[in-house]
Amino acid sequence: MGCSCKKNLNNEEEIKFDKENELNEASKLVDKENTYYKNISNNIINNNNQNISLWKKSKTLQNTVSKDENINQMNHLFTFEKENSKNTNEYKEIDTNKITSEELNNFLSSCEPLNDLFEIEIRPTTLCENNSIYYGEWAKNYNFRHGRGIQIYTNGAKYLGQWKRNHASGKGKLIHPNGEIYEGEWEMDKPNGHGEYKRKDGSKYIGQWKDDKQEGKGEEIWMDGSKFVGEFKNGKKNGVGTFTSSDGNRYEGNFVNNNMEGYGEYYFNDKKVYKGNWKKNKMDGEGVLIWPDGRKYEGTFKKGKKDGYGIFYTVEGNKFRGNWKEGKQSGDGEIYYVKKDKWKKGVWENGQRIKWQTNDDKD
Repeated sequence: MGCSCKKNLNNEEEIKFDKENELNEASKLVDKENTYYKNISNNIINNNNQNISLWKKSKTLQNTVSKDENINQMNHLFTFEKENSKNTNEYKEIDTNKITSEELNNFLSSCEPLNDLFEIEIRPTTLCENNSIYYGEWAKNYNFRHGRGIQIYTNGAKYLGQWKRNHASGKGKLIHPNGEIYEGEWEMDKPNGHGEYKRKDGSKYIGQWKDDKQEGKGEEIWMDGSKFVGEFKNGKKNGVGTFTSSDGNRYEGNFVNNNMEGYGEYYFNDKKVYKGNWKKNKMDGEGVLIWPDGRKYEGTFKKGKKDGYGIFYTVEGNKFRGNWKEGKQSGDGEIYYVKKDKWKKGVWENGQRIKWQTNDDKD
């Protein structure tokens, strides 16, 4: 038998060698991980430094832009003042009782100040362009109306409200020579935004405006109780709305240039109902007219009357289908008798049957 000591020694050396290899590999792995995390840390630090650098540059740029904007605003203001100074000779102090100090004080106490960046001051009554008279606030050190003021025009109209750089802008009221009044929001000397217009006949409009015209959603009310609620465009009813007349009739539908036009539903005060197309305030096109007792017409209308092909249903259940003209049966048609359950063809003229088209001439 051979000696086993040498064999055991070899095994121990192999085990020791394997452990050393494992330690070396583990050490390499640790070094690799440390290097990996060190790189990540360095990247984070570098990114942070870059972000800080970019933030500083951005802040510097922002400050530069803000300064540039301020300079631009000041240049714009100086340019405005320079251009406006051409009218300086037209701005003259005058002595007039058209605007009293009491009226001005009452106005100032009721009118909201602008509260913008301009300092304001009150100057004596001034004769402005086109011989209009102004009394109120001006931008301090500048030659333009800014703040709250009253202006009387040569035609007798009077504006009381806010001003921005020589233009009626903000909230204000214009009293026309004929007594009609607009009160609401202004922009560049014109009603823009929400406002109310009162006419001398007592009617009024409340709603949206654009460049001195009714535009957007609004409500128009007349002295007799009639009312329209809906959409306006270019100063007229355009779009969807509801008109209720003083006698209780009601239209719900589309409008074009103040006219009922397009699809709409009309509810008569005698309980009739029409649903269909309209043109220039009259039933025109395809539609259905229903009476409260059950009668019904389905078909074509023209200028408010049955005209073209249509079907008329009676209370008893009988039917006529055929051609119509100016509200009456005209031309070929046929009648359905519900009790006999049959149709009979005939010819009509001006609403009267003139002949049957069958041998059976009995109804």
